[in-house]
Amino acid sequence: MRPSSRIDSAVLFLHLAALALAIGPFLFFGTVVAPAIFRVLPTRDLAATLVSPVLSGTCLLAEAAFGVLFATSWWLTREGVPRLTRSLLTRLPVAGFFAALVIHQLLIPPIDRIRQQAPGLIDNLPAADPSRLLLDRYHRLATGFFGALLVTALAMLILTAWLLSVAREAPAPAASRPPAPKLLDLS
Repeated sequence: MRPSSRIDSAVLFLHLAALALAIGPFLFFGTVVAPAIFRVLPTRDLAATLVSPVLSGTCLLAEAAFGVLFATSWWLTREGVPRLTRSLLTRLPVAGFFAALVIHQLLIPPIDRIRQQAPGLIDNLPAADPSRLLLDRYHRLATGFFGALLVTALAMLILTAWLLSVAREAPAPAASRPPAPKLLDLS
């Protein structure tokens, strides 16, 4: 993966920007935003009401980023890259895209619906209440897919860094031998 032309350099820039979008917002959300919101707001239900649209927007960013990563990985590994590496770099974005899609489309809407249909605040329901149990199950699934998405993005980052380092370490082509001087025959 040696950027040999302007197009390759632009695609590499786009690839690295998409990696930043796939990792940054989710890492920031998981380590700063969500914990702070749940710590500051008085009820978990109120905090979840605020976190839900933020997580949906973050998932949309990740879906777009993994779509771009698929295209750029395909372009950057089209020649001179081992088959396994090319396969990983083009399949990991698909896995990340679907992890973000599952969170965004299959897990967030039922979680929001459960909170809206619960009789009162989820915090006040007994631990054995079916609504609370179902909400906990969906939350665990969302957290698992969230982790899978981050692991996928970090694996993409590591593979990209490895490919870039291998491209730099490749030996420069050896200089051709200068032609042997011809001797004049003065006899």
